[in-house]
Amino acid sequence: MEILSHFRTIEELTKTLSREQGLLSEMFEKRKLMKFPQGLALELVGGNEARLRKLLDYGVLVETGNTVEIESDYLNFFEEVLNVNEEISVLSVQECINTLKEHIGYFLQETNTNRKAGYQDSVRQLLKKTGFRTLKNVVDLKRNMDNAYKQEPNYIIKKKKLQNLDEKSHSIRSMIRECEKLMDNEHAFFLMASDPHMAKTCSDVKHDFVEAYHALMEIDRQIIIYINQIEQQNQLYKKIRKLKYLQDQLLIKTDTNLVQVLDESNPLWMESRQYSKIRLSLEMLRENDQIVSILRRIAERNGLRKIARTEAEPLTDEDLQDHVQRLKGVDPAEVWNAFSASSYNLFDFILRYDYKTKRDIEDHAALFCQLVILHPEECRMTGKYATYQDIEYPIIYAK
Repeated sequence: MEILSHFRTIEELTKTLSREQGLLSEMFEKRKLMKFPQGLALELVGGNEARLRKLLDYGVLVETGNTVEIESDYLNFFEEVLNVNEEISVLSVQECINTLKEHIGYFLQETNTNRKAGYQDSVRQLLKKTGFRTLKNVVDLKRNMDNAYKQEPNYIIKKKKLQNLDEKSHSIRSMIRECEKLMDNEHAFFLMASDPHMAKTCSDVKHDFVEAYHALMEIDRQIIIYINQIEQQNQLYKKIRKLKYLQDQLLIKTDTNLVQVLDESNPLWMESRQYSKIRLSLEMLRENDQIVSILRRIAERNGLRKIARTEAEPLTDEDLQDHVQRLKGVDPAEVWNAFSASSYNLFDFILRYDYKTKRDIEDHAALFCQLVILHPEECRMTGKYATYQDIEYPIIYAK
């Protein structure tokens, strides 16, 4: 039997894995797609055969003919750390429980204080490991359940995978009960090993088990839903295949009541299409010449003609004279600057402003409109309105 070399320090191991991370990353990403050719592996280590040989000799890679693959221990480690493993390691939890029983027995039989403390610390570490692996298995179970339902194309295999995951869920629950029973029955050990660290570890593990129980209940419920959905989809698939066969044999009208069912039902997708009038945005028509061009072509094609409308003539200087006289004696810029420094809304400020001449409500309304037109970007519209002497105005503040 050939004995493989092995790494003697953590530093040696991490340096080797770091140096060959390009090869290991490529092989890990393609682990399910292809058998990795040895020639390609050699290229990824820079053509250095010694570096590739070291990975093979130290058991990081395994050679199979002209291909190489990541050794199972390293592959399982990478998948577990990266949370992409498909295997639910129920046996690892069972091994922890068995080892836990053994070390509790060693502790109770040991008379040497130092060795007794060693067994006590080992039990504490095993309890933490049991709780952690149980939660890890539950997380893996949930991920694999969703992947099996959403990714597996073969409905028979999909259903079988879900049933197997359901069995593993029951196995995890059984192991939780076994560990809880062990912690309850070993009163002698936990009384003799009563220290703050052990008490906290026991409390944390019990909390992990409660959390795992709740998650497993939800997983069981979801598995049942998935399996029922698969059954419904399978029945529908069989019915469609049977209808397809009858259609091909020209027997669908004589051997089924399909025509009668279609006559009695009137689903929405079989109704005639409803057309609704759409009013185009005026702003879009003003800004988009392409839309206007399209509308003109549609109008010409449908024989629509533009209806001439009488346009109002522009205002003359005489029309504006009265308005100019009203605003005479008021500097809009001066009023706006004072308003910007105040905390009032615009209309209240105009009412409170100290004018040199007497003004009526129409003068105030005209000044209000003028200031809004002159400073649209500096106005903060609140969307609220108020009323003063039968005049409704928007509440506007300066930005």
